[in-house]
Amino acid sequence: MRILFAFLINLLVNFAVGLMAAAFLGPDQFGRFAVAMGLGAAIQVLAFDWIRLAAARSYSEHHRWLRPEIRSTLDLSFLTLAFGLALAAGCVLVIAPSSIVSAELLAGALIFAIANGHFDYQAALLRARFADRAYGRLVLTKNVLALLLTAGVAWATGSALATLAGACLGLAVTTLTMRFVTRDEAAGPRAARGETLRTSLAYGMPLSASSLLYLVIPLADRWLASRWFGFAESGQLALAQDVGLRLVMAIGTALDVLLFQFAVRAEHVEGAEGARAKIASNMGVIFAITLPATAGVWLVLPSFEALIVPAEFRGPFAHYLTLLLPGLFLFGLMSFALAPAFQMERRTWPVTCAAAIAVTVNAGLAFALSRGVDARVLALAQTTALCAGFVALACFAGAARLSGPRLVDLAGASLATAAMCGLTYPLRGLEPGVATLLLQAGAGGILYGLLALAFDLAGLRSALRAWLERRRQSRLERANET
Repeated sequence: MRILFAFLINLLVNFAVGLMAAAFLGPDQFGRFAVAMGLGAAIQVLAFDWIRLAAARSYSEHHRWLRPEIRSTLDLSFLTLAFGLALAAGCVLVIAPSSIVSAELLAGALIFAIANGHFDYQAALLRARFADRAYGRLVLTKNVLALLLTAGVAWATGSALATLAGACLGLAVTTLTMRFVTRDEAAGPRAARGETLRTSLAYGMPLSASSLLYLVIPLADRWLASRWFGFAESGQLALAQDVGLRLVMAIGTALDVLLFQFAVRAEHVEGAEGARAKIASNMGVIFAITLPATAGVWLVLPSFEALIVPAEFRGPFAHYLTLLLPGLFLFGLMSFALAPAFQMERRTWPVTCAAAIAVTVNAGLAFALSRGVDARVLALAQTTALCAGFVALACFAGAARLSGPRLVDLAGASLATAAMCGLTYPLRGLEPGVATLLLQAGAGGILYGLLALAFDLAGLRSALRAWLERRRQSRLERANET
């Protein structure tokens, strides 16, 4: 549970830092910053995400000692790729090519890919080992430095380039200070193996390719918005994309960070059938939490915008986020409910195919629909594309006869969410503010929670009861020891 708590804190701080950067930079500079950060994230996924995924799937405290070639191969792969990207960043500064952002921002995006990729890799290693305390320290260090060196630099300079440099520095310092915790003595370069590299690539690259394709969608839409309507409108769209994605990913990733590792552990203990049963159970849990959470975001959006969103972004923010939320909800289900089923089977190419379909739909709609006066056509294209990707991946899962959630859990969560919306929708017309936000969130959350517990949606009541029992046993054991 410490890992889950630390992960949630990390997501909340990232969310706050993004909003502060938008407020301090303004739409134009934030638009440039968002394009550079999106490009850096895409490069990171292409270069390093397969390493993170392989670590989460194959590395563990057990394998740390018995199979040091796993860690050795992944470490050597990361260092090689990081060196290549660092050289590329230097060449960009020297050659200074014409691009959608300045050469300095493009070089910064490459450095950000290295720094953030290293942080995510180290975090994945600690989660795979269930190293709660070390993971908590890593996240705490990163969050403090993000507030100082990202939000702080944005406030002090108002420059997209300086803010990007601050973000890179904070990530680099974080991983360097924690390097001694994640180090494995047995994992030297000589232990690296070609077969381990091939296995890791075969498993991780299709997933990395799908993540890259899904990153291309908002990045391309931001670029089109900057070309058609200017960087200020691109910044408006980018903030809605970032906040919406962070909210959905916060929910899904916080669940996945534990649920997928539990499925991997089930495979070690109970075999393939145990892992499949756990994945199917996880699907129900993710749906039962993601659906009401996404609906809740829309219900509280007027108060959320008034209280948290910078003044320069209000209006367009709510407009774009409303259009984006359905697609983001389905993207969360794809990433954390459907994709893990293919990951457990080590058959990940369907995830890439679904992503390719989504990219094709986004590109076709972006150019086929009338542009209008703002970026709404791009928001609609993104939502429709993510819907197409979800349908495609669900069809692939059905064709492969992968285990799925219980229909009663899906129906129960849907009905409970409808009841929550029916209760809180009239409150949406109240004056936006803290009181309205708390009233909506409290009433909706309590009603859904009571219904989920009453009907044991996706086994949530049983899981809560088991967790409370473990806590009670732990307290009794500590009392007996004293």
